[in-house]
Amino acid sequence: MDSGSDTTTLATPDEIRARIRSEHAQISAQLARVEALTERVDDGDSKSVITLRDEIQRLRTMLVEHLHYEEYQVPSLAAAERADEVAEDMRRDHRAQRELFDRIIRELDETAVGAKLVVGVREIARAIRDDMEYEERELLNRP
Repeated sequence: MDSGSDTTTLATPDEIRARIRSEHAQISAQLARVEALTERVDDGDSKSVITLRDEIQRLRTMLVEHLHYEEYQVPSLAAAERADEVAEDMRRDHRAQRELFDRIIRELDETAVGAKLVVGVREIARAIRDDMEYEERELLNRP
């Protein structure tokens, strides 16, 4: 992911869409790695918990940068009369995702292994995928 999340440069709608799709692909790949690790945690492999936590932290970093970019750029893709509504909806959804991530990371710190941990990771993966699907369907496929 581009660590220079430049939100001040005006990008064209096509550039915004291309960057978001590219970042969605990177996030999806990281989600797949995280989900694969949950399978090993289910089997009681305690070393996987450490790896899982590292990969969750990496996913969180990627996602926070991505969310920041989206919050500044995606509302410009909406119709002018909906831009404020889209921006507010996005901020609310992103805030919920950040809170869920923070809860899961806290649980990783408190839990060596266990079903609760796996459920939380799968919950955030599903929420992120749902959010990306919605964005691509409702915001990125429109001229």
